[in-house]
Amino acid sequence: MTARKILYVEDDPVNALLMQGIVELRPGCSVVVARNGAEARRLVALGGIDLVLCDLRLPDIAGNELLGELRALGLPADVPALLVTAESEAVAAELSQSGGFDGHWTKPLDVAATLRSLERWLA
Repeated sequence: MTARKILYVEDDPVNALLMQGIVELRPGCSVVVARNGAEARRLVALGGIDLVLCDLRLPDIAGNELLGELRALGLPADVPALLVTAESEAVAAELSQSGGFDGHWTKPLDVAATLRSLERWLA
């Protein structure tokens, strides 16, 4: 089985560690963390990303604006992307839709629900 690579764009180290811990519970996946939009652009240019998770509040760009740039840099349209935010469900849904995301997760994350969602998005 080929390992699946998840790009998590997140500037908060605690949130990044939490996501890495959750993903480690799913065999065959690894997380690469970008701390800002610039790092995300660099990692996308290298290719091989199977799923993008993107925080809303980044130091150099709003997360809901970053996905369009990543797609323009070559992130394939069939690679799912989820906005991850502490905003309310309604705000998260609106921002993810306007940003071209396939869906969203709201913080704090529920580990079991996140794992189920990972299964769906990586299927």
